[in-house]
Amino acid sequence: MTTNHLTTAIATTLTQQFPNIPIHQATGSTSPDPDTKGISYRLLSAQLTRERSDRFVQFHAFEIRWLEVDNIPATLPDELFEALETIDVESTPYRATELRWETENNTPRMLVYYTMRTAKVSGSATTMQQLEQRPTVLKAANE
Repeated sequence: MTTNHLTTAIATTLTQQFPNIPIHQATGSTSPDPDTKGISYRLLSAQLTRERSDRFVQFHAFEIRWLEVDNIPATLPDELFEALETIDVESTPYRATELRWETENNTPRMLVYYTMRTAKVSGSATTMQQLEQRPTVLKAANE
């Protein structure tokens, strides 16, 4: 699973859970355009750490923002928690390890963290081939 797969899964989940609300991928700016409405999402960080020679841990942090600061639905935090707690990434459910609702410069945002453990799959060994056996007649050397 790549970071792009996870980001796409978040966008898909938000679109499915909030069909009447515009969903935007955030730009590099932390302050959104005041005329933009809906929900924005962005990847804050992605990290891959080696646990052992064949096992890795992936950490992803996402920021979800409601773009209308003056018009925040009362149920929004609960709805976002419910939508993002478990997401489907390529037919595999992934559960958030942490969801946190906070305010930054009077702008509400949700931080969502996903942690995944992966194992490096070694190449498969060549399987045994079928051996064909044919009867052979041995002749004596003096014949």
